[in-house]
Amino acid sequence: MTEDRIVVITGGTGGLGRVVVEKFLAGGDTVAVNFRNEAKFQQMRAQLPGAERLHGFPADLTSEQSVQAFFNQIEEKLGMPRVLLQLAGGFWMGGDIAETPLDQWNAMLQTNLTATFLTVREAFARMKRSGGGVIVTIAAQAALTLPAGLAAYSVSKAGVVALTETLAREGLPFNVRANVILPSIIDTPANRQSMPDADSSQWVTPRQIADALWLLAGPEASGINQTRVCMFGKL
Repeated sequence: MTEDRIVVITGGTGGLGRVVVEKFLAGGDTVAVNFRNEAKFQQMRAQLPGAERLHGFPADLTSEQSVQAFFNQIEEKLGMPRVLLQLAGGFWMGGDIAETPLDQWNAMLQTNLTATFLTVREAFARMKRSGGGVIVTIAAQAALTLPAGLAAYSVSKAGVVALTETLAREGLPFNVRANVILPSIIDTPANRQSMPDADSSQWVTPRQIADALWLLAGPEASGINQTRVCMFGKL
């Protein structure tokens, strides 16, 4: 059980995010999520125990102004965030580098790297003022393995790793820890639908990632900083 801890979870209405939100609500936290679709957020909220501690705010994480407004609303209505779990992101398979359109390249960088930068920047600024906090980002196995055909995605996620590790160093004087989780394929409904013939038993589950996030965000992990947590399942 946590005490008066405000946890910001981006991508909280997605297949992974919902499981993570449920985990932190069950632990007693006050949780703030961003949404693009309020009806989807309200539907999720109606189904979760502890929903009186779940708060949603509209935000486009690729927009500097929108991210600033998101964190301003959290601070005004709930207080200073102690934990940021940056789960939001996207995926594009594409072809090889010669076949990668510039708009898809830019979209991957915006969705995965720029959105993470904007979100982390706002959280870090507040944690510096309020005595510390914890930031955990989500990258991907592809950031390390760099598979053919995934250049835009892999580069964007490798950027998330570099950003997080830089943040971990910058956060040391301010009691701010930062770590990054690198999952392989996550067993979500969307991934099962897009890869119906794949063996999903080899994938990492949202529950496993939620458990890792819970550990990294808690006092038991106070000595863990600038760490890559590889969660590859059986792949």
